[in-house]
Amino acid sequence: MRVIVAGNGKVGFTLAERLAGENHSITVIDADETALRRAEESLDVMCVRGGATSLSTLRQAGVERADVVISVTANDEINMLCCITAKKLGARHTVARIRDPEYANDARQLMRRLDINLVVNPEQSTASEILSLLLFPSAIEIDTFMKGKAELVSFKAQQSDAVVGVPLANLRKRLGASVLVCIVERGEDVILPRGDFVINPGDKVYLAGDSAGVTRFFRSIERLAGAVRDVIVIGGGRISYYLALDALRAGIKPKIIELDPERCRRLAEASPETTVICGDGTDQTLLDSENIDSAGALAALTGRDEENLMISLYAMRRGVPKVIAKSNRSSYVSLVKDMGLDSVLSPKEITADRIMHFIRGIDNKRGGSAETLYSLLGGRAEALEFVVKRDARHIGKSIKSLPLKSDLQIALISRGGKSIVPEGGDSFAEGDSVIIVTRHLGFTCLNDIFRD
Repeated sequence: MRVIVAGNGKVGFTLAERLAGENHSITVIDADETALRRAEESLDVMCVRGGATSLSTLRQAGVERADVVISVTANDEINMLCCITAKKLGARHTVARIRDPEYANDARQLMRRLDINLVVNPEQSTASEILSLLLFPSAIEIDTFMKGKAELVSFKAQQSDAVVGVPLANLRKRLGASVLVCIVERGEDVILPRGDFVINPGDKVYLAGDSAGVTRFFRSIERLAGAVRDVIVIGGGRISYYLALDALRAGIKPKIIELDPERCRRLAEASPETTVICGDGTDQTLLDSENIDSAGALAALTGRDEENLMISLYAMRRGVPKVIAKSNRSSYVSLVKDMGLDSVLSPKEITADRIMHFIRGIDNKRGGSAETLYSLLGGRAEALEFVVKRDARHIGKSIKSLPLKSDLQIALISRGGKSIVPEGGDSFAEGDSVIIVTRHLGFTCLNDIFRD
């Protein structure tokens, strides 16, 4: 597809990188020559210097032939105007990043009235991801498939877990849970395990199953912690605002610590039920005075990745059972993993995932079959949901006889609303949904998983 990305900041660059890796034709627009040079030197993309709302710039980028225009500049109004202009000039689909909370409740109206196909709010999406982890604190990450009926959940294996030291082939019978361990991160290695694989303490384990199966699994290894009852949130930005509202609706009591008095005032007015404390969230004395060691969870969401990681490590040292940090720098994530901090969320990656999901949906209508896509382990693996169409090869053949490419796992099959953890004798049928976990990047249809 022909895709134009307006704005080459963190999200724009990540999108261009991932889309170019899937052999789409990408054009990047930015007024900043330095930002464009970075894209031109690092990616296989065409670059156009200029404003995202300029008619001449959009025409130079080929907007008339564009399948998708994605506007992710730092300005909401520019993003909206870019999408409106692009549609008028012939672009088929448009995506706008809109971050201001004032627009959040109007997203559906904006899409309908301005003819924008997708509105993405990174802070609101990140808050939703954090809420999922607060509701299911045993997990490090939770991704959903099959319209919420199936989950891909990761956790860090502990010495006391019943899964440690047991070959995977024996786990299902031993634990009585219908899940599949489909990918494991061990140190720097990414492993797609087979039946003789044995989980070690410290492994980051991804398992796939329906919600009931995942719950049974965590109960069987005695790791099924209930939702947290309260959360300390460091930083009073937009993510914290959305998280406070979501948490209250879920019955979780939020406490926000923010240094800026004016921001504290606005937060208190916007969410009167939230406890807002004006103070420095990096001050250990303040954290101790707010009883950090008795908190159910802590989310470090300041504007500085370094502060978030340091606060999180301190919270872990004080025994906070669930700690979540925001960081857009993948290099930092690898540094803190060895210290035990696993729930590190990147708004740019969450936003990119959502837009990539939308792109895959367009591809699906054009003949592809990928319904959902999640990037895993810093982009070293992907989890994809495919619909089995009539032209799919090897329909009806047993999985054990399929000519599958290496480095992939068939994690789950959904048929008639029922989830199946596949075994060698199972097969695909037309209309099934299939979840694939793979180290290959760029699969667009189910046939891509076969060697022939």
